[in-house]
Amino acid sequence: MISKKGILTNLKKSLYGKEDYDSMLEREYMIELERNPSVKTWTKKHGIKITYKLLGFTRHYLPDFLVEYKDGSKEIHETKGLPLLLWLSTKLKGQSAEEFC
Repeated sequence: MISKKGILTNLKKSLYGKEDYDSMLEREYMIELERNPSVKTWTKKHGIKITYKLLGFTRHYLPDFLVEYKDGSKEIHETKGLPLLLWLSTKLKGQSAEEFC
């Protein structure tokens, strides 16, 4: 996976009009969120911090996106490419996120 950081600007559904991205995968997902007709708003600047345990140590992570849909529902979204989908930490983060929600 290519890791390239940057800023996407002129966003209509982002709460801030511009958002930082940490990878090309995140950038492409931001474009998808902008084009999705069911998405009302989204942001990476949400302040959600989820606790999980890894090998007995308490860890924290910030989900990539908070997405609000036009029907009023909200979701947190995480973007991961291979091989990160196979990592134990990714699985534990996902389980903790489900419990958080």
